[in-house]
Amino acid sequence: MKKQEVQIMELKQALLRANEDIEKLSKIRSDFVSIISHELRTPLTSIKESISLVLEGVAGPIGDDQKKFLSMAKKNIDRLAKLVVDVLDFSKLDSGRITMHKKKADINKVINDVYVEIKEDIEKKKIDFNIELSDGIEQAWFDPKRIAQALKHLISNAIKFNREKGKITIVSSNGNIDGKEVIRVSVEDTGIGISRELIPELFKEYNPLDTSMTRKHTGLGLGLSICKRIVDYHAGDIWVESEEGKGSKFIFTLPIYKRDNEFNFLLDGAIERARYAELELALIVFSINKKKDNSEENLASLEEAMKTTVRGPEDKVARFKDGKLLAMMVGTNRCGVKSILERLKKRINVPLNYGIAVYPGEAENKESLIKQSEKDLKGKKITFRQEVEDGKEKDTSC
Repeated sequence: MKKQEVQIMELKQALLRANEDIEKLSKIRSDFVSIISHELRTPLTSIKESISLVLEGVAGPIGDDQKKFLSMAKKNIDRLAKLVVDVLDFSKLDSGRITMHKKKADINKVINDVYVEIKEDIEKKKIDFNIELSDGIEQAWFDPKRIAQALKHLISNAIKFNREKGKITIVSSNGNIDGKEVIRVSVEDTGIGISRELIPELFKEYNPLDTSMTRKHTGLGLGLSICKRIVDYHAGDIWVESEEGKGSKFIFTLPIYKRDNEFNFLLDGAIERARYAELELALIVFSINKKKDNSEENLASLEEAMKTTVRGPEDKVARFKDGKLLAMMVGTNRCGVKSILERLKKRINVPLNYGIAVYPGEAENKESLIKQSEKDLKGKKITFRQEVEDGKEKDTSC
């Protein structure tokens, strides 16, 4: 029996070493791709600028044939530069070395901004381009820049595999998956479609789908892999519905978080960023001091006041405990919290109690962070309308 235990222990150690080696190789690959991508961007930018200057006649007059070939070269440099950016983006997403700057945003605005930006170029290709935006879609927590990036990749594929005088339609709507509310966005085209056998391969990394279809249409590249990574980072889903010869519809969803769920989602993300960046994170919990003031109107007013008080791009405000408590999640220590509370005093109309806990010094995980801040809340009777003179009440940690 002892011999078997020794063998099991040796196997465990060997597995741990193998996993460490795999992680090191993955990091080497990621670093290599990142370095090469950066090194390629510099000469490409220089070549593109030089060709542009020649095309504009800065270096002297050029003939029609010269202009034709230079324009062709510039077009292919643009394609190569885009590929380099895609490789760099995918490398960052794949290695987890990218931060999603999520905020409460309107998906319809993101879709409309993308539509306005690229509508003219698409219509030049003789493709009908339309959007159908549903009313009443709630705002959700996402990174508008990254979701716009994913949307552009899906539109790019819709253009690439469409037909002349084809059609592209973007649709937004509310949805429900397994009882959870989501925002649903689809990009549909009337192109050549995708065979059933290829669909499972579409979102795989570095998969060129080397078939007669992709060779003819220059391949799918990394776009769909990047889309999947971005949607995954938002805890959403992405899939495709397609039939060969009848077009394709790519659909992705983003979750809508309600009160307590929103609080947990934001706090999970804040702790993850703090752990990754080795920074402190303060959770400040607030409650209205007097029962007579505890109305929805006052809670909504306080929520807005708190949102204008926090300054960091990753600082967040949310409700929890069925909307009865308010919480700030700020990337700072107790000294920084003191400054935030001073600013908040000028923006509120009712007295508040508050409790503070700081990760990782005072709490090692989400549960202990919440517990500590709520415990602190119960012990404090200070309101923001009072000047804090009592030494027992004062925070002297700074």
